[in-house]
Amino acid sequence: MNQYVSERRLTWCYGLLAIMLTISVICIAIPYNHWQSTLDVCPSIGLENNNCACIFFGVSTSQYFNGGHSSYCLYAIFAPLPIIAYAIIMALFHMYRVCINNIGKFEDEKSTTMEEIEGEAIVATSRARVSNNNDAVIYCWVPTSCLAAIFCIYNMIHAAIITHGFLRTCSQYRAYVARELRASGDHVSVIHFRLSCQSIFDFMDYLQKDAPNSRRGDFINTGLSLQLALISSWVAVMLWIAVVVYTAIRAHKERDVLTCCGN
Repeated sequence: MNQYVSERRLTWCYGLLAIMLTISVICIAIPYNHWQSTLDVCPSIGLENNNCACIFFGVSTSQYFNGGHSSYCLYAIFAPLPIIAYAIIMALFHMYRVCINNIGKFEDEKSTTMEEIEGEAIVATSRARVSNNNDAVIYCWVPTSCLAAIFCIYNMIHAAIITHGFLRTCSQYRAYVARELRASGDHVSVIHFRLSCQSIFDFMDYLQKDAPNSRRGDFINTGLSLQLALISSWVAVMLWIAVVVYTAIRAHKERDVLTCCGN
C-alpha cells in the first residue's frame, strides 16, 4: 500500500468520522432539547437546584420520572466537537494532496533505464519513493498516529458513557412503565425481559407527561434518535482504529526518516 492509497483511505476515514460524529451530536441534541423541561422535575435541596434534564441516566422515583444531570447531555453534545473539527481539517488536507497534488501516487513503481558503460549495455532499475523529495508529511506520520490513538480512546470513552446512560434510562423507565400501567405477574416479565429499549422509549414518547401540568407537545422518536447516536459513535471509534492502523503503517514504512519530534 503506497502513500497515495494510504492518504486516499485516510481522506475517506476522516470524512466519515466528521459525518458520524455530527450525526451523533445532532441525534443527542434533539431528544435533550425535547425532554429537558419534562424530565427536570427533581426537587431542589435548599438553595441548590438539582438540574436533572438529561435523557441519559434517568431515574424512576415514587412520583415522577427524572432525567439525569444535564452535565451528561452537555458532555455528550459538546465533547465530540473538537475531534469533528480535527477530522474535517485532516479530511480536507488529505483530499487536497490526493486529488490535486497526487502525492505518493507513483511510489514503489519501477522505472528502467539503459546505460552504456565501457561498451556494455547495462539495465538500471530504480524505484520511486515519493513524488516530491521535499514532502514534509513523511516526518509526521508517528505524531499523527499517536494523536489518532488519543482521539480514538477519547471517542471510545464518549461512546461508552452515552451507551451506559442510554441503557440506564431504558432500565429505569421499564420500572416506571410497569408501575404506571399497574402491571403484575407476566405483564411485568414482558416489560422487563421482552420489550426492547426502542419499545420502552416508544412508551416514553406517548405516555410521559410534562409533570407539572400533565401535557405533552409534539412527539419525536426518542429511541430511534438515541440509537442512531450510539451506532454512529461506535462506528466513529472503528474509523479511528482504521486511521491509527493506516498512519502506523506509513510510520513503519518511513521508520528510517526522522519524525518531526526528532533532531
